[in-house]
Amino acid sequence: MESLYDVLENGYKIGIFESPTGTGKTLSLICATMTWLREQKAKGDDSVVDDDSDDDPDWVKESFFKMTNTKRHDAGVAYEKHLDELHKSSRPKVLKEHTFPNRKKLKSVTVELDKEQDDQFLLDDYHSDDESSAVTQLDRNSELALEIKSLMKKINGVKRDDGDLLDQATKIIFSSRTHSQLNQFSSQLSLPNFPSTYPDHSERLKYLPLGSRKQLCINDEVSKIKDITLLNETCLELHKPDATKKCPFYPSSKNEDLQELSFEFRDSLFAEVHDIEDLPQIGEKLHICPYYSVRKGIGYSEVMTLPYQLLLSKNSRDALGISVKGAIVVIDEAHNLLDTITSMNSVSVMVQEFELCVESLKKYLSRFTRRLNGGNRINLMKLIKIMNLILKSVNSTEKITPGKPIVVTDMLQGTTGDLLNIHKLDKYFTVSKLPYKLESYMSKEDRHRTPILFKIVEFLKAMSNPSREGKFFYDVKANGVSLNYMLLDPSDAFKDIVLESKCVILAGGTMEPTEDYYNYLFPYIDTQRIKKFTCGHIIPKENLEVFLVEGSEGYDFEFSFEKRNDTKMIVELGKSILGLIEKIPAGVVVFLPSYKYLSQVIETWKKSGIYDSIDNLKKVYTESSSTNVLDDYSTTISSGKGALLLSVVGGRLSEGINFSDNLARAVMLIGLPYPNAFSGEIISKRKFIEDQVMERTNDKRQAMEATRDFYENICMRAVNQSVGRSIRHRHDYATIYLFDKRYRKTSIQNKLSDWIKQRVSHQMSLKEIIRATDSFFRNKK
Repeated sequence: MESLYDVLENGYKIGIFESPTGTGKTLSLICATMTWLREQKAKGDDSVVDDDSDDDPDWVKESFFKMTNTKRHDAGVAYEKHLDELHKSSRPKVLKEHTFPNRKKLKSVTVELDKEQDDQFLLDDYHSDDESSAVTQLDRNSELALEIKSLMKKINGVKRDDGDLLDQATKIIFSSRTHSQLNQFSSQLSLPNFPSTYPDHSERLKYLPLGSRKQLCINDEVSKIKDITLLNETCLELHKPDATKKCPFYPSSKNEDLQELSFEFRDSLFAEVHDIEDLPQIGEKLHICPYYSVRKGIGYSEVMTLPYQLLLSKNSRDALGISVKGAIVVIDEAHNLLDTITSMNSVSVMVQEFELCVESLKKYLSRFTRRLNGGNRINLMKLIKIMNLILKSVNSTEKITPGKPIVVTDMLQGTTGDLLNIHKLDKYFTVSKLPYKLESYMSKEDRHRTPILFKIVEFLKAMSNPSREGKFFYDVKANGVSLNYMLLDPSDAFKDIVLESKCVILAGGTMEPTEDYYNYLFPYIDTQRIKKFTCGHIIPKENLEVFLVEGSEGYDFEFSFEKRNDTKMIVELGKSILGLIEKIPAGVVVFLPSYKYLSQVIETWKKSGIYDSIDNLKKVYTESSSTNVLDDYSTTISSGKGALLLSVVGGRLSEGINFSDNLARAVMLIGLPYPNAFSGEIISKRKFIEDQVMERTNDKRQAMEATRDFYENICMRAVNQSVGRSIRHRHDYATIYLFDKRYRKTSIQNKLSDWIKQRVSHQMSLKEIIRATDSFFRNKK
């Protein structure tokens, strides 16, 4: 907490915090940031400032500052009293009830229409590409209105009503990967008490949980749509001014009653701390949309939570009205951040998806051609043509290999295809609503069809705006060839958040190795403005032992891609695990590098008889698509028997699962889980890093070292995340086994989290490790 407070108080731009599970990471983040925030508010440093007042005399600024703070104090106390009354009244109790017998059932909307209602699937008229579209004109009008408003402020002076005075200039924006992690954060918010900004009245913590439509929509017919993009488009369609059917929950600005309800929704949120799952319940009771109404609280809030996807997308932030300017941005579980940014800004389309899309467009055109205006017919034909050109280029490309570059201009060269302006097609998609209309129509025709045009549209947009930070390439997968656009430099996509915010805090239980954050996330930030803090584990040293299992009697373990298929080594691995689990009570979790290798190991063990020996000692469970595996494993251990769970690094059980106490008295990691070096993504990323370093240093050796480190860092982040499952609270104890002689390398050990690295045993034989294991658990008895 002291280290985090130092980041906020002393002008650091980045804080990287590693705090193992069980050490109070979430509560520490809350206490340090909220304490600093309330202190600033009490000083008046959080007040609304007139940006045009720099030329005013000091006495004017001081007088205005005092007057504004007095007004803010009075307005703030009045609002706290209003929340007190709301909390005392019966409404919050009613809102917390989770049954709503009087709930209205809505009639079906677009996706459930009868055949005679095909009008719903007709494209909005689209005229010449050279004509100004309605959307463009609206955008211009909006910009003009903002300019006029700005001019009027300068002429008349800035008027600040109570709403302005209650707006919080500095906010804490907390983001995490999953909704369960965000809910955990909200539950922790209720634990501490913070001093009030107002000397004469208490102050509630203004917490606002933000989520997606999928989480918050209370319109049954919209929320049941499985595809997220189609759900979002359906929602937007239902509150357009010209929509034939409208959502009754949408708080239209023209409906004063609904607007008033949305303000009541906001105040109900602030009367006490709610988690995201409470919002639909409140919305249903008030008969108002939670997704749109929650925005009324953005200005007043001190703390907001939102998932990665909403924070990291500028379009999503703008749509919600969220500004990161001057905010304290806290990103939890940040070991996923680089991958998440890359994934959000990349797109992969299978060849067969292009083929299916062409077929769908032809069906749609055939069905509606007589009812579409000329602009629509022309652009639909253009779209079909450009996809056929892409398919023709793929079919004529010799020897497609993973990572093979795609030259976009070559796809259209030598045909009229190079005259097609994909940028104009993008405008066409917006005006005509083609992606939404087509997918809605095809979903009606085939209910099990997965929408694909949205994804292809994103790929075409990338084609029209290729950047130095990205790359087009082929990949070869089990189900065919894919065309890919991949963001290679995530720093550019993250830059606006870093530069606009007060500071960015990256936090996680396992953040090592951290070099990639410096090199690829914020390389433009001076290292003097980055603070790194690593917390030791809260458990006593004797509660964890880490063993490097380099081999069995006369046999080295090296589970590299070239050597791991050795049948004898797999059998020796089974014998070694058997020897160890004889001394380990309760549950053991074993992580292997891939599902394919997991299957191979099980098959080899079964043929040799080792599998039955292990299963007799501890019931063997295998990670699969079944959701009951973890429950069955837990039930066996709860009954007092031993069990062994075979899992995969990066799989469903390697993150976010709480293997506390007897669920994991030992964690075993087999080999080093390097990603597939021959995948298109890895080939493209390594080439990009190599080129960057060569451009900067002209040193081939440095370039090769940088690509090796990048590749190794992906592996070691996965290792740290998997073995971090072993200790979950301060009284927990366990042993960790790293099976591979390569773990002895200094470069590998240096990338282990400190709390693991500090406990690595000295070089020991397998027999010595078994004896040490026996002694460890005897002492725990």
